[in-house]
Amino acid sequence: MGKVLIIGDLHGNTEHALALLREATARGCDRVFALGDFGAWEHVPSGRRYFDVVNKAARRVDLTVYFLDGNHDKSSLVHELYGEKLDDEGFLRCRSNLRYAPRGHRWTWADTRFAAFGGAYSVDKQRRLQWEAQRAAKGERRRARGSRRVRHTAGTLWFPEEQMTDAELDALLDADSSPVDVLFTHDKPRAAAPDFDRKKHPDCLPNQDRIQRAVETLRPAVLFHGHFHYRYTDHISLGDDEWTRVEGLAADPDASPRPDYHRDDSWYVLPLPHARDSEETSRAAS
Repeated sequence: MGKVLIIGDLHGNTEHALALLREATARGCDRVFALGDFGAWEHVPSGRRYFDVVNKAARRVDLTVYFLDGNHDKSSLVHELYGEKLDDEGFLRCRSNLRYAPRGHRWTWADTRFAAFGGAYSVDKQRRLQWEAQRAAKGERRRARGSRRVRHTAGTLWFPEEQMTDAELDALLDADSSPVDVLFTHDKPRAAAPDFDRKKHPDCLPNQDRIQRAVETLRPAVLFHGHFHYRYTDHISLGDDEWTRVEGLAADPDASPRPDYHRDDSWYVLPLPHARDSEETSRAAS
């Protein structure tokens, strides 16, 4: 029987990532799973260094780190670089001890069925596009002065693939709609209601509806997500006296909007196997 340390958004925060690897070791976990906004930014040198540092630290303590994509991960580049490098469980092998779970990926650990659905809407999309435009304008001025060091800026701060489309979700669920025990997502399902909701923009709702549909189709006992940078627990009804427990995890300290933030809110230990009828998952929602 193993344990998985599930962690919220890291945003490329190396210090926080290394602290959570130490937490995983101290808690007897043999895997770490990050719920998006991991820091997949290999289009810039700092992103490549981050991958290297996290991988080296994980290898040193014999851990494997898995992640799904958040809205601030350049998942198109992950597929471009590692799409042909699949491990035996179907994860994309980004480094020796670093794996990516594509949207809709399913796997089994210790008789526990998992699925992952990344992506979400960026409420700061326009600001990020503005920053990209400012960088592009600066690059044009450098080009006009004859500089050869002009960087491509489009798709460096905002990523068009940030959220699933309805067609993408249709295809994934049509391919396999069998139940799972644990669902990992970046966004929350529409019916979940955290006390602190920083994602109320109308453009956030379509992706939350997609996650809700995934929950109603796959009927997990528990769902873990990030994105909201806030720790909460909720229960959503699947009908017929069946419930999915929703666990929202906080993010790294630099991204926390809450004065009552605590680092422990950013991780959760999941024992394996994780049975649907365990005391933890079968208790009725109050």
